[in-house]
Order: sequence, then C-alpha cells, then structure tokens
Amino acid sequence: MAISLVTLLNTIDFHFLQPLPCLSVDDKEIIMIESLCKKLRFLQAFLEDSQKNNINCPAWTDLETEIRDVAAEAESKIESKLYKHYLFYNEKTEIRDLPVKPCESLHQTLQQVTADIESLQRRILQIQNNHSVEPPRTNAAIQNIKADSSSKRSTQPNNVMVGCDDEFDTIMHKLISHSNNLEVISITGMGGIGNTTLAQRVYNDKAAIASYFDIRAWTTVSQQHNLRDMLCDLLGSNDTNRDVSYLANQLRQKLLGHRYLIVIDDIWSTQAWDDIYRCFPEDFNESRVLLTTRLKQVADYASSGNNLYSMRFLNLNESWNLFYKKVFVEKKFPLEFEKVGRGIVEKCQGLPLTIIVVAGLLSSSSNKPSLNQWENVVANLDLLLNTDPEMKCSKILLLSYNHLPPHLKACFLYFGIFREDSVIKVKRLIRLWIAEGFLKLEFNKTMEEVAYAYLQDLVDRCLVQIDEWGNFDNKIKYCKLHDVVHSFSLREAQREKLLCVINEKNNVGLATSSLDRKACRRVLSYQLISHIDDEPISRSHDELRSFLYLPHHSIISVYFNSRILPYSKLLRVLNMSQSYLNHLPREIVNLVHLRYLALYLVKGASINDYQWCKLRCLQTIIIEDYSASFTPNNILGLPQIRHVHFSHMSLNYLHLPKLVQGNLQTLSSLSLPHRLQTELDFKVIPNVKELGIHLMGYNRFYKMPYLGEEIWGSLPPISMEGLLNLHQLENLKFETDPHCPKCDSKLLKAFPPNLKKLTLGGTKFSWDDMAIISTLPNLEVLKLRGDAFCGPEWKATRNGFCKLKYLQVHAYSSLKHWSVDADHFPVLERIFLNHCYLLMEFPIGFGEINTLQLIELKNCSSLLVTSAKSLQEERRDLGDNKLVLQFYPGPRCNFRKEKLRVTKQVLYES
Repeated sequence: MAISLVTLLNTIDFHFLQPLPCLSVDDKEIIMIESLCKKLRFLQAFLEDSQKNNINCPAWTDLETEIRDVAAEAESKIESKLYKHYLFYNEKTEIRDLPVKPCESLHQTLQQVTADIESLQRRILQIQNNHSVEPPRTNAAIQNIKADSSSKRSTQPNNVMVGCDDEFDTIMHKLISHSNNLEVISITGMGGIGNTTLAQRVYNDKAAIASYFDIRAWTTVSQQHNLRDMLCDLLGSNDTNRDVSYLANQLRQKLLGHRYLIVIDDIWSTQAWDDIYRCFPEDFNESRVLLTTRLKQVADYASSGNNLYSMRFLNLNESWNLFYKKVFVEKKFPLEFEKVGRGIVEKCQGLPLTIIVVAGLLSSSSNKPSLNQWENVVANLDLLLNTDPEMKCSKILLLSYNHLPPHLKACFLYFGIFREDSVIKVKRLIRLWIAEGFLKLEFNKTMEEVAYAYLQDLVDRCLVQIDEWGNFDNKIKYCKLHDVVHSFSLREAQREKLLCVINEKNNVGLATSSLDRKACRRVLSYQLISHIDDEPISRSHDELRSFLYLPHHSIISVYFNSRILPYSKLLRVLNMSQSYLNHLPREIVNLVHLRYLALYLVKGASINDYQWCKLRCLQTIIIEDYSASFTPNNILGLPQIRHVHFSHMSLNYLHLPKLVQGNLQTLSSLSLPHRLQTELDFKVIPNVKELGIHLMGYNRFYKMPYLGEEIWGSLPPISMEGLLNLHQLENLKFETDPHCPKCDSKLLKAFPPNLKKLTLGGTKFSWDDMAIISTLPNLEVLKLRGDAFCGPEWKATRNGFCKLKYLQVHAYSSLKHWSVDADHFPVLERIFLNHCYLLMEFPIGFGEINTLQLIELKNCSSLLVTSAKSLQEERRDLGDNKLVLQFYPGPRCNFRKEKLRVTKQVLYES
C-alpha cells in the first residue's frame, strides 16, 4: 500500500519545499530533496500500476511490502532527526520567526534515505527486465464479483428488485418518452446499492421495453475496460480475434436504422465511455443508452441533460420485503423467526447487497435453523458482514477501495477514527487530513481546497454520504458513512496498520503486539486515558503520530497521563476536545512535530506562560472552555499556523502581533477593549477567511496595567476600519459585552464588501443603521443576536440585501413592529425568529417574496405564529405550496395542548 509514500512525500514537502518551510535549505540541498521526491513518485507509480493490473508476481508482492516498510522507516528517521534539531534550536535561540537551518546529521539522513530508495528503484527495474509480467485480460477480483453478485448478465434470475418503484417508473418514462434524440440516462450509486439490479429490471421489462425497442444489448465494463470485449458483448459475438475498428464498424452497421436500447453496466471512466459512444448512431428514432456507474463524474459526463438518477437506500419495509423473499419464501422458515429477522434487517440499514449477503448466510447456514442461531447473527451482525474478506459486500467495497488513488485511500480509511453513525463536521475532517499529511499539494490551491476536493471525490464515488449542506455556499457542511462502509474502512485501516482502536469492549491496550513499533502510528481511544497502560510505551510508541481521545460520553474531568507524551516525540495530532482536562502537562510544548491540538480545559488549568513558540509545525489549535484570559501573541506568530479557535473572551490583547503569518485563515475569538487609542493593523492577517471579535467593557478589562477607570473613559471607541483590508474575509462574528455602550454606526461601514456571513450580538445599533448592512453586495447569511439592533420598530427599506438567503433574529426583547418590502429581501429563502416575545404580527411583506421556502419560529408569541400561518394559507390559496412553516412553542406561549405541535408542510415540486 502506498499510504506510507504519500505521507513521506508530504513530510518532505512540509519541512523543506513549501513557500514557508520549517527548514531553510540551500540550492544544493533543494536539488537533492527534489531528486528524492522524484524517486519516491516512481515507486508510487509502480505500486499503482501493479495494483491496477492485478499483478500477482511474488517478487512484486514482496517489493510492495518492502516499499511500504522502507518509506515508513525513512519518514521516522527524518522526523526523529528533525525532532532533536528543533529542540536544540529552541533551547539555543530566542529568534522564532526565522527558518531553521538543517544540521549535518540531518543531511546525512537524507542521503541515506535517498540511497535506500535508489536501491528499491534498481530492483524494480531489474525485475521488470527479468520477468515478463502481462496484466491479465480481465481482473480476477472483478470476475469473482460478477459471478457472486450475479451482475454479469441481465438474464440471471436471482437478482430480486425490491423497492425503488418510483425510480423504475421515472427511468421507464424516459426510455419510452417521445424525444426523438438519442439520449443517455445514468444510474449512479455506491457498490451494492442496486444500480445493476435496477438496470436489469428495466432491461427485462417485456411489456414495455422489449416490445418498444428493435434491438437490446448489454455489456458490463468494470474497472479495467476492454473495448474489444465490450463490442463483442454488444454484437453477441465470441470472435475476439477481429480488429477493434472492424468490430466497431459492425456494431454501428447493426444499430443503424433501428431503435435500440444499449445498457453499459458498471462503467468506471470517461475514457471507456468515449471509446464506445462513437459506435452508437444518431438516427433521431428515440434510441436510448442506459448506463450504471459508481462515479458521479462519469455519470455527469455521459448523461444527456438532466437524466442522472442517484440510487437511494431501501426503507425498512422495502428491506424487509427483500429479506423475506430471499429467506422466508425460498427456504420457508417458520414465522417465529420473523421478529429476529426484522432485527437483522434493521441492522443492514437499507443496503440491498448487505441484505442479500446476510439472507444468503442464514439460508445456507443450516438445514435445521434455530432461533438462537439467528439471535447470534443480530448480536454479531457487523462481525459477520465485515470480517470475512470473501463476503460479497466486502468484495464490492474492496473493489471500490482498490480503485482509489493512494492519497484518497488514506483519507477514506481515516474515517475509521469517527464513531459509527456519527455525523462528521467537514471542517474538522479536513484539518485532520492536513495535519496527518495525506494531501498531495497542488499549485495555486490551498491545502483546504485540495482536501475539500478529496472529500467531493469520495462523495462522487458513493463512499461518503452528504448529511447537510452549508448555508447557501454549495459546500458540504456535514458528512457521514453508511455503517457497512464505516466497518469496512475501520477494518482496512487496522489491516493497513494505519489505525488502532482502544475501547471498552476490545481493550487492546498499548502493550499488545498489534501496537508494536511499526504496526500502528495512530491510536484512537474510546476509554478513560487513566486506564491505558503506559509502561511499555517507551519501547512501543516512540513513533506514534496521532492520539485521539473520543469517549462515548463527555467526561466532567479527566487527568491526562503525561507519561505518554515524552515517548510520543513524533506526535502530529493530539485531540482531547471531547473531555474536560483538569491538567495540561508542560511536556506538550516539546512535541515539536505537533500540527493539530484540540483541548477542553477546566478553570484553573494555566497555559499563559507556556512556550508555544516551540511548536513551529502547529497548524490548528483549538482550546475550549478556558475562563481565564490568555495572550496568544506567540501562537499567532507560528510559521505554519492556519486555524486558531479559543473560547469566548480568552484571547486578550491590545494589538495584533506583527509576526502573524500569511497562512492564518481562521481566528476566533479575539477579545478586544471597547475603547482603544491605537487602530488595529489587520494587514498582518491578509488571508483570514473567518474572524471572531468580542469587544469588552472596562469591568472585564480593568486588570490591564496602567489603565484606570478615568484613563479608560478618556479613550476613544476602538476603530475597526482596518477590516476593510481583509479582502479574503467571508465570515465575521462581531459581539460585545452586555456592559458595553451602543456601538457607533461607523463600525458598520468598516465591514468589507466580500462578507458572505455576518453575525452580530449585543452591539445595540439602531434599526436605521440596518440600511448600511443591507448594501453589502455579497452577504448571504445574517444572524442578529442579543439586541444587536435596538428599538421597537424595524422598518425595512427598499432595494437591500440583494443576495441574502438566510436571516436569523434571536433574543430580541424590544422589537414590536416589523414592516417588510419584498424588494428588501429579493432572494430570501429561510427566516428564523427565536425569543422575539413582543413581536405579535409576522410581516406580511414576506408573503410577496417568491423565493421564501421556510419560516421557523421558536419561543415566540402565539399571535406571531397565527399571523405566519395566515401568510402560509394565502400562499397556498394562490397555488404555492412551497412555503414551509415550523414553530416550536416556548414557555411564554399560550397555545392549547392540542395545538402544541410542530407544523410542517412537505415541499413538493410540481
């Protein structure tokens, strides 16, 4: 596996070759390092080719294992030298903003690594010269899958199609509609979800399809497409000795003048589509091509217009029907098995192939089945489905996995760190990928952009599901994995020695052989850290790269076992964000390779005097629930820092440090004095995209030296004009203390025009000042919290908020009257009102906004809800059923019990 090569290349680039490297190297060393990278990419290409061609030569297999081990060892040697080098540098000098120059021992290590890689390269070339290794014409793994899953031919009777009637009817309608043009309809979905089965059901429909088309033909492409085989399939010929051009011409002549239906099953590449599509003549006679694929980009590429259909998982009833047909009908099991069977079906979670696999297991396991046997299946379903590599579902997932490029393999397997069924925040996932070193850096793209493209690729391959989109930015906010896919990723991650899991049910401990020095570099713990045996760490975990503590439930207080840290000198990721820590060991600042640090501290855990400047590789720092003030100037000056998150009112300082680097993209939340003589120089953070600012009154800033109340009162309000210099800023959160006076409207004029999301809280602007915000040309999301604007009446003016799609008004104690003109929110889609107790009438102007789709009311008056319902009814009377109203009564509402329910109108498109 090439994951170790991916991380090695990333490590070399991170420390030596990026625009702001951690080490300063001369031109001679750059040439040597770039030459080493070239050799590593040669090895990477070798592994990809041998995997792609399914080469089973023993010499090849031995080399693959050796390459993985050599790359892992090389990375450890380099980082071990860097660890000592960084520590020595930190102790001998106070200059933190200059790159470190490499020592002679590090140079020698790089030379030795280069020699080891060259030796492998020579062996590969020698084997290629001495062995004639021809890739097999058909991938053996694919042959097995075709045979086992009955997907090769549509005439096989064992593929039972249950559910998806709507999809079937839609595709049938497209196939026999009265469009004269040749149209291509695509079915896409993850392996095992039923793409092929649905296509077979359509293809074999005798009443409509067989009688409608003059010619029907089917070919299965699979991962390694062979044009000659495809042509022979469509021609119904076994003559594989003919020239490809001759076969292509024969197919074209056969189809010419006839209405035909061609099914291209399991196609994996646009190249395969281009090769075969030119053989289909356009006679404007309602001919059709139906293809199935796991890759959305292939479907997008081939489909005509809007003819792309994504397969869904089966619901519980459909799942049971499929299971019943496979088990009860065929084997005639007694009905007392039904209750247990339904429990089995529920655990399969709607994946058809999984249901079929389990049904086959139960049907063939015994001629005299017992309830106890079935109950054991319920208790161990995940084990039964996912540990046996010969299981059909695993085969299909393995095929999808093997088709991934090396960098995507590492990213996919890393999903194993998240708990099954968990919803994963994309920002967090991406930052962990970056810290782990899984990315192939690309020119003119940030690491975040590269990582998001990886995620999108995994989604398009139907391995990752989208759980929630962001607020109108067309980006994935949360994602998740189907249970079966998650089990597969976790199993493969452990098999590939990428990850080890410690939990209550399977406490492997750190002393077991599975966690030896080379076996695992990333540890995920689900149990109390104090229970982890740390005695053998000194000899087994000196190469630990990641430690993530993700308990089943947040624990009020945890003592961190600091004896782990001295033996984790190469640690990159330390995540303790889901449990309170009552102690933060000082050894943490000696983890000079640390790139991702997430902590949740209780009151009194001092970190203010820590030498954070030692952590030169740190990219992301997240410290939550820290109640005392902290001055983080030395953190913002770290050369690689990209994302800084501290709890509310934790980051206190009078000016931004001059050593802030250009990598910084996220900074929250800054606590600044409401009054300040000096204007902040935001030019030092030019690339910040997300910024949080909290203004404090004197009562929270009185401990500042030489700053008495009299001096405080004489200072002018803080100026924010420097915000206009933040041309990359898209998300701004601006809040004040309750004790701060009303903010001047000049502050609103300092908001940069590129803002897409704005959150205001406690600023006490007047409603007339809203006209300034309404002119922001790119604003899509506006959240008003805690009297951001004050006064009883909000009268919206015309021609404002040209792009605003989401509006939130929260905790407004003074707003009584609100008038809205449709021109003021021309493209608004959602509005959310919470704790607006004095507002009794919903603005009727919202009824004229045709784009409005959702109104959410929470803890508001019953009169406000009633008026909103009236507005919804008026829209319905006009034939518009798109507007959805959701209301959640609060303690101040006077609804009758029978009316205390959420009203939801399902959105239907006509």
